[in-house]
Amino acid sequence: MDQLAQVVLQAEGPTYTGTKAEAVKYHDDKSLYTGVYANGGPTTAGGSGGISDISQLCDRSQANIRGIKD
Repeated sequence: MDQLAQVVLQAEGPTYTGTKAEAVKYHDDKSLYTGVYANGGPTTAGGSGGISDISQLCDRSQANIRGIKD
């Protein structure tokens, strides 16, 4: 048991390795962004038409089983 304990104590512990992503021109260089992303990207804050919550997009009024409004 002492010999095993010595082997474990002499080990330098785990070795962590990994990979590093290569540079991706159209992802990393923000000057190459186009469309809405060139202007800061899409947003859900405020939204167009003053919609601030998904509940404003959903019609929860009564309907029959086929979805026809009563």
